[in-house]
Amino acid sequence: MIGRRGPAASPGPLDPTSTSRDHDAALAMRRTARRVLICRLAGLGSGLVAGLAVFNGPGSWLGMGAALAAPTFAGCLLAGVLVGEVVAARPSGTTRTAVLEVRDVRSYLPPPLTGWVVAAVLGLAGLLTVTSIVGSPDDQGRPGRSLVLACADQRTAAGPWPGVYYSLPIGLSVLGGLLAALAVIWMVIRRPRPGPDPAVRAADDHVRRQSVRAVLSACGVLAAAPLAGVAIIAAGRLASLAAQSCSPAWLPAAGWASLALGVASLAAVCGFGRALLLPERAAPAAVPADRRTTR
Repeated sequence: MIGRRGPAASPGPLDPTSTSRDHDAALAMRRTARRVLICRLAGLGSGLVAGLAVFNGPGSWLGMGAALAAPTFAGCLLAGVLVGEVVAARPSGTTRTAVLEVRDVRSYLPPPLTGWVVAAVLGLAGLLTVTSIVGSPDDQGRPGRSLVLACADQRTAAGPWPGVYYSLPIGLSVLGGLLAALAVIWMVIRRPRPGPDPAVRAADDHVRRQSVRAVLSACGVLAAAPLAGVAIIAAGRLASLAAQSCSPAWLPAAGWASLALGVASLAAVCGFGRALLLPERAAPAAVPADRRTTR
């Protein structure tokens, strides 16, 4: 016996409360992404202006402006990301839902970028330690601002040298920037979600990763830019002393190594800038539940 197939069952009606809640969460996610992006771009723009202003400081600063330009830029960018997280849209409404989850900071850290930032920080710390140890006071008694080559019958000095006079402010500013970056990343991870809908959560995770990526890129510039400047200046001073007849045989090699480190650091600055200005591919947009079709 062949029976006639009845009409296909139609999906049941959606819960109006759930539909409205998902729609509000999607709108909140869009507001969050927009505010975070605006504040980040504002921090980037103000950082460029402030960094250039510090870089072009008066001559009485003795080059300190160039040493602190990168930390100034990174600090403004971090402040922009921080403000974006503070003013980001929070869940609204009388009824709120939440998903029990454990957010691990490692899931938001891009491994290659994180590794390069760590390498830049360690490289800067190592180079500043060496330049501080070998530096000598200049003719005005400023500590570590001169590099002295002592021979049997003469002493030759080259400066300015990136010793304690420069390395201490650079080190403290970079350390302060890194601590601020950790605080910003903590706020990014701890920010409440706009809603429990899976599409909204995916978009929210993308916004968080973009914020963490911006913070890491700022930290990369924070460390790599001073590293490039210190290495190139040190290479020039080592080359001037290597021309002396009594210079040790390893001095020219040290100068070339320092120059290579400076060039590599400049390339790293460009890479961090690219990561900062070119965002990752956007995640699929959050679709409110009332606009989905059921088959």
